[in-house]
Amino acid sequence: MDLLKKEKKKETKEPATIAGLLARSAEAFGSRPALVERLPQGDRAFSYEELRQKAETMGKGLLKSGFPKGGKCAILGPNSPWWGMAYMAVQMAGGICVPVDSLLSHNEIRHLLADSKVDAAFVAPKFHDTLLEVPRGFPTPRLLINLDGTGEGKGPSRKFIGLEALETAGKEYRKELPAKNAGDIASIIYTSGTTGQPKGVMLTNQNFVSDVIACARAIDIGDERFLSVLPLHHTFEFTAGFLLPLYTGCTITYARSLKSKYILEDLKASRATVMLGVPLLFQKMLEGIYRAVDRSPAVKRRMFMTLMGAVKMAERIGNPHLGRRLFKALREKAGLGTIRLLVSGGAPLLPSVPQGFRRLGLTLIQGYGLTEASPVLTINPEEAPVDASIGKPLPGVRARVEDPDPTGTGELAFKGPMVMKGYYKDPEATAKVLKDGWLLTGDLGYIDEKGYIYICGRGKNLIVTPAGKNVYPEEIEAVVNQSPYVLESLVYGHRLPSGGEEVRAVVVPDFEAIGNDFSGHDMDEPFLRKLMDKEIRRAMQG
Repeated sequence: MDLLKKEKKKETKEPATIAGLLARSAEAFGSRPALVERLPQGDRAFSYEELRQKAETMGKGLLKSGFPKGGKCAILGPNSPWWGMAYMAVQMAGGICVPVDSLLSHNEIRHLLADSKVDAAFVAPKFHDTLLEVPRGFPTPRLLINLDGTGEGKGPSRKFIGLEALETAGKEYRKELPAKNAGDIASIIYTSGTTGQPKGVMLTNQNFVSDVIACARAIDIGDERFLSVLPLHHTFEFTAGFLLPLYTGCTITYARSLKSKYILEDLKASRATVMLGVPLLFQKMLEGIYRAVDRSPAVKRRMFMTLMGAVKMAERIGNPHLGRRLFKALREKAGLGTIRLLVSGGAPLLPSVPQGFRRLGLTLIQGYGLTEASPVLTINPEEAPVDASIGKPLPGVRARVEDPDPTGTGELAFKGPMVMKGYYKDPEATAKVLKDGWLLTGDLGYIDEKGYIYICGRGKNLIVTPAGKNVYPEEIEAVVNQSPYVLESLVYGHRLPSGGEEVRAVVVPDFEAIGNDFSGHDMDEPFLRKLMDKEIRRAMQG
């Protein structure tokens, strides 16, 4: 009996490292599909055991090819199972991963790799020239691996090796893989940081694993199917959309594109139950549903309005979930029939967006975090979300408001095991944002009596008018972005010679929506300026 208890305790022991997380999940979930790639000839799935085996073999291949223990390896490429395998391979080899934003310019990528002094790099074919065509004398990684799952044994040039060649080298490696400790750095992620300058955020195994475990305790994750849409080099997608589903035994399918048409197709094909996204993505999804309703026959529009009226009436009498039953057919048609949970992060979410999804029978909750915190710090509870709030701190996270004003608003600070080790090669910048273990976020906000946290805006973005009024640009942007004809907006303060600042805005029109509703009209600058001016005035009056 005691032996059985000991075995059970051993099976449920929490991992200390990312490599340990994968090993634990491979043992627990074995043949269950872990990563799925959508291809024209059909989906290609990799089980948990296959993922572990490939990661171990590729990790040994790195070491066989001269990659040093504790070395740094970049990953540059789109979301795919191969991206995840490459990351896990670096961990197996005892290395540090440097994920690279594929939207950076060629020069930005080269300087990032030079600053981090990476020893190796996994590079997707479309970015090969970025590393091959470098100025003379410019530092480049000694080992380049073609991040392409086509099975080609050779790289695109003699400077690259293919994944098959890497695995072949790994099978010839006879030594044990090096062990990593919880306090060892797992990733260096370059970000603007809380102080505005590009820096490398050093995140340890403990940072990531503690955040994953805290997320799993805060959110009810069952046998889910995740659709991965956001780029994996962002910590939100990496932690909550990659490590979390792997930790809980879920299946991840990689979306083929960020275009709404393909996302909806992939949602249907994968029968996804969970999807992470940013506010703009969810806002446009909701607007797309309503545009489809507006274009439907009059009878269907009237039926929709009648059902929506019933849903709003049920809200007022304490039943906010009637839409789950009344709009089941609409969700199926929109490709959202299997979705159980939508999670928003990366920017403030307008309260009307989760409210709109809830009325259609879908749950959308928002959380909050920073790259410097691995990144998730708060999440709205599914059973009691507050749409205007970023939620409550995760288990093990402490929150406080620094130097609050009379309204209780001040800079938000957090403390927990997921907070970074520091900025790479920048102790001065680290000291500015880490105070006795507390991470100063630069975000202004307050905490209510129930423990829900609210964001007002970035401290450095605060606009002070000549009359002395404080204006938070994020609040104005959220209202302006509600317009179906506005894709994005940026509100800023223009300093006046007489003192104070004038509120100004840069607006990006949504040309697709404008084209649909104003077909046949000349899309010239005078028309667009008049339309944007009208939309902004309408938003401010509302």
